Amino acid sequence: MLTGPGLSLRIEPERHRSTPWAIMLCIGYWLMFAAEFSVIRFYRGEDGRWIASTTDQPHLWLSLTVLTITMVSLVGAVGFAISLWRQGRQTQWLWGDHDLTGNDVLHMVAWMHVFQTFTLLIYGLILEGTLFSEGTIGGTFESAMFQLFLLILIPFWFRGRLAEIGVRRPARIGRMLLTLLIMFILIAKVLDVAITNPLADWLGMSLSSEREQQIEKEIVQAKQTDMLAAATSFLVIGILVPIAEELLFRGVIQTYLVRRMGAVIGIVLSSLWFALLHIDLALFVPLFVIGLGLGFVRHRYQSIWGAVLLHAVNNLSGVLYYFQ
Repeated sequence: MLTGPGLSLRIEPERHRSTPWAIMLCIGYWLMFAAEFSVIRFYRGEDGRWIASTTDQPHLWLSLTVLTITMVSLVGAVGFAISLWRQGRQTQWLWGDHDLTGNDVLHMVAWMHVFQTFTLLIYGLILEGTLFSEGTIGGTFESAMFQLFLLILIPFWFRGRLAEIGVRRPARIGRMLLTLLIMFILIAKVLDVAITNPLADWLGMSLSSEREQQIEKEIVQAKQTDMLAAATSFLVIGILVPIAEELLFRGVIQTYLVRRMGAVIGIVLSSLWFALLHIDLALFVPLFVIGLGLGFVRHRYQSIWGAVLLHAVNNLSGVLYYFQ
C-alpha cells in the first residue's frame, strides 16, 4: 500500500483493479502466440533445404482451441475495459509520474491481446477477406494495423512520462550517429555472410520467407498503383512501423527488463521477443541479431530515437530494394 503526500490509502486498490483481467489476457496472448507457431510446417524445397511455411488448414483441435481462447479473451477484454474505465474515472494514475512498472508491461501485453482478439473475430467471423486491396493506400494501413494501434496506445498510456521509456534526446548524438553508421554497414554487408547464411547452411534451412514475400508483393503492387500509394508504403513501412515497434520493444519491454534483470539479459530477452513476434523462422536469426543491435543503441545512448533511426533506415533500404 502506497502512502505519502497526495496519496490516499484507497487509491492503490483502484489502481490495480484491472490487473487480474490483464493477467488473464496476458495468458491468452502467450497461448495464442504458441498457436501461431504450431501452424508452421516444414517441407523440403527443390534444393533439398527445409522451408518453413504456414499451413492453411490447421488441425481441428487447434482451431477449437483458438476459438475457445478467443471467446474467453472476449469476455476478458470487456472486463478489462470496464475496470480501466471505472478506475480512470476515480484516479489519475494513468498520467501520474510513477516509474515504469511490471504492471505497465502487463497492461501493454493485455492491450495487445485485446487487439488480437478483435482482429480474429472481425477477420475470422465477419469479413471474408481484407477490407482493402493490396497495393492501395488503405491496404498498406490495414497491413500495419497492429503497429498503428501501438502508436496510439503507448503514447496515451505513458502520457506525461514518455521519458521513462526513452522518448527523449539521446546522449552524445554525434557518437551515436557514428555507431549507427557502423551498425548499418555491418547489417547490410556482414550479417548475412558471417551469420545468417552459414547458420542456414548448417541447419539445411531455406531463407525463403513468406512474410518477406508478402511485404515485397504489397510494395510492388503499391508502386504499380500510383505514386501516392507508393509514398504511403514508404511512410508506413519506413517510418511508422519502426517508431511503433521501438516504442514497444526498446521503449517499454527492454526498459523494464533491463531494470529488473540487468542490461545483458534485458536486451537479449527483448530482442528474442522482437524476433519471435514476426513469426518468421526463416529470418529469426537476423531479426534477433538486429534486435540486439537496436537494444544496444537504446541502452547506450539512453533514448529510443537512435534505434528508431537505424530501424527506419534498414526498413527503407528494403523498400527501395523491392521497388527496384
